[in-house]
Amino acid sequence: MTSEPERILLDLSKFEDPQEAMALAAYGCPKSYTEVAMKHMMDRNDLTTDFMLFGSFVSRMRGLHEGVIREIDASNSHAVLPLIRAWVETIAIALYVLRKPSYADYLLYGPGNNRPAHKTFTAMFHAVREDASQLKLVYGELSDYSHFGSLAVWNAHSIDDEEQRTVSWTDTPRWRDEKHFQVACAWAHELSQAGLDALDRLGELLIPTAPGTVSKPHNYT
Repeated sequence: MTSEPERILLDLSKFEDPQEAMALAAYGCPKSYTEVAMKHMMDRNDLTTDFMLFGSFVSRMRGLHEGVIREIDASNSHAVLPLIRAWVETIAIALYVLRKPSYADYLLYGPGNNRPAHKTFTAMFHAVREDASQLKLVYGELSDYSHFGSLAVWNAHSIDDEEQRTVSWTDTPRWRDEKHFQVACAWAHELSQAGLDALDRLGELLIPTAPGTVSKPHNYT
């Protein structure tokens, strides 16, 4: 039986300054998404379904990343956390396709004869555990927030003074405390790096270079 991965604590030391934290959270966005798309999609005349699938992956990851950054800046944790969850899902699917390329047929056409069956995210996280061991753990917390579990309920209330036992609430979106802002930025930074790397590898898989040509490496920033 495979043991559960140990939780690796986030290093928040680089995210203490709000301006620097936002810059790290925005890593590669939007420029690098355009660059990875151009690297694999420019000058291609063969419009295949795999070509279109890759474009959809790029669009979704960029859209989710931009949404996360916008809502972090707006202090809207109620939107940030569900968006990060959707981002984690997209990266997990990309990593799963890299390990099981035939799953692209399910994504394109849905269930059917001679096509792979739908995979749960639990199954995907298990399959990609060597690539991203922490995704499953992060996803569990994000799902509780997204599905209005206990973490989401208490996220709306802040402890102002532990000794006086005072608690504040407002209907205006806000961060429960500064650490939550830092964690969101750290998650965004790590997911942006993982997502861009997965997109680059996915481009090589779904849109292979013509024989005799060499794909140029690129450092996404």
